[in-house]
Amino acid sequence: MTILSYLPDNYGMPYGTEPTHRIKFIPGTLNIDSGISIHKNIKMPVVKILPLYRPVNYLPIKYDFPILEKSIDLPTNEKIVEKQAVRMIRIRHKKIKKHKRRKLRKKMKFIWEKTRFKRNQKKEKLFQTELVSKIKEAEAFDAKEYVKERLNILNKERLPRTYRGEILPTEMIRQFLNEKKAKKEAKRNKPRLTL
Repeated sequence: MTILSYLPDNYGMPYGTEPTHRIKFIPGTLNIDSGISIHKNIKMPVVKILPLYRPVNYLPIKYDFPILEKSIDLPTNEKIVEKQAVRMIRIRHKKIKKHKRRKLRKKMKFIWEKTRFKRNQKKEKLFQTELVSKIKEAEAFDAKEYVKERLNILNKERLPRTYRGEILPTEMIRQFLNEKKAKKEAKRNKPRLTL
């Protein structure tokens, strides 16, 4: 496919002149073959980008580790199979504990019995003293005196601390209450005419 170059007058060339270059289009691609020799390998200078690091606020501490006198050997390729029986070890521990418990019980049987007996004796003594004190209280109880005390408490005159919202001494409150009572009695026992 040939393309004629039509240039304007201001470039100093007339219209419809002969084509200076033959440009070929390869179908199915965007390549243009103009026939001019172009270097296929274009060398571009590439700038090496350094990796970014977070700025360090403090310098790392350098330690002078001691040099080992012994040589460290690489591990052997032979597979070492360890026989582990965790469940069996636990069962064994339980059996040992049970055996020790039995042994201790056998050894401390009489000592523990003695301590238990002493503890029970102390409890019994305390209970006996409480019982004796309750019996003495029951014997010293007088029914007549108890009834008198209760009746005195019930028949005791109860005076309010305030009278018509004012805090007054007990004598004044008693006087006001007696006056009120006398007024009520006077209203009830009015003299009436009888025919």
